[in-house]
Amino acid sequence: MEHPTDRTAGMNPFLPFGVYVPDGEPKVFGDRVYLYGSYDRFNGGYCSKEYHSFSAPVSDLTDWTEHGVSFTTNEVPWSNADLYAPDALFHNGTYYLFFCLSDGSEGVAESPRPEGPFRNARRITLDGAPITGIDPSVLEDNGHIYYTWGQFELRMGELNDDLCSLKPETVRSGVITNHDGGEGFHEGSSLRKLGGKYCLIYASEFTPDRPNHGARPTKLDYAVSDAPCGPYERRGAVIDNAGCDPSSWNDHGSVIKIGSEWFVFYHASSNNSAFSRRARVERLRVDEANAAIEQAAPSSNGFLPVLRPQNVVSPVNACRFFGGAYLTEKDGGFPTVGIGNAAGFAFSAVMFDGGAYTLTLDCLVREPAVLRFSLGEETAAEVRLFPNESRQTVTVPFITEKAALPLQFAFYGSGNELCEVYELSLG
Repeated sequence: MEHPTDRTAGMNPFLPFGVYVPDGEPKVFGDRVYLYGSYDRFNGGYCSKEYHSFSAPVSDLTDWTEHGVSFTTNEVPWSNADLYAPDALFHNGTYYLFFCLSDGSEGVAESPRPEGPFRNARRITLDGAPITGIDPSVLEDNGHIYYTWGQFELRMGELNDDLCSLKPETVRSGVITNHDGGEGFHEGSSLRKLGGKYCLIYASEFTPDRPNHGARPTKLDYAVSDAPCGPYERRGAVIDNAGCDPSSWNDHGSVIKIGSEWFVFYHASSNNSAFSRRARVERLRVDEANAAIEQAAPSSNGFLPVLRPQNVVSPVNACRFFGGAYLTEKDGGFPTVGIGNAAGFAFSAVMFDGGAYTLTLDCLVREPAVLRFSLGEETAAEVRLFPNESRQTVTVPFITEKAALPLQFAFYGSGNELCEVYELSLG
């Protein structure tokens, strides 16, 4: 089988499988979309000491290019801490990268090119003193440059022309919070325009049964205001990555209009952890006139409006994992492991033309098991799996009507590690 890293164009996660980019902030500069985010290492913790930049043509959002290292802590004169979530701005002919570090310091660097490398790092200050916090966001609007930052309690102010100092008279605290009666704000603010209103996208602790605070911040929520500094009204959720990994913890991303379509960029963890996070994207339905966003669900599609059978090549592109199953990286591949009884993974709807098909799995079977392959609500096929010391190819014939049907792969048996699934195909 063809290696799956060669066949992921456009699908979630939309960057190569071995590239872990969380906290994505998308920006359109010229005729390309640029993604600025943190950079996880597989099986590591949050982020690292470098950023990488990525871009795709506005005309083909499936064709992403990695531009390499755009910034490292070697460029930061005051700290060697890890780099947390960034944002970017094009202003007066120069590209600015706003960054924060795990020690709570924040800064800005610059480049003549949107992909970097970024140099001349300076600290963000207020009244001459460095600010502290995480997750900067920046928006230029009507001659003002607004800057947001913070965790649990969002702060906001306007930047001076030097882009590294805040105007004291503009700074506000508690713009949104996770306090009782607040908006469930956890971290990861992203200030955008939605029609004629200001919109904050943020990682949220809000749930109906635990209002305002305390829940895992796997959701991106949004709040809307007529003025950049508020007051903001929480309108609802944009995306929730909770089913993408058994140990999902946070989310971070933003919304953007590219051409005539709206998208939400977000991330999801892997490796049964809060880390090893990959960049993902979904199409959004947005009512700009009323500043309303319809919540999207994680899908396998990414930038592809329709999935075809030939697009299904790896469990990495699955949109849901259940029963303890999760993605990892090992033996030169990216298998789903942790497959015990009633565990597995699922894909969003695939458009079939109807007729006879064959499902092929590249897997390592450790214990006797049964694979139940479902199309929509119906079981399409069941097959017994027998242990082998090496990976084996399993074929499963099935018949389906002409329809768009979600796929589910569920495994049943008495062991905790029934099998590992590396690749698959539908032909």
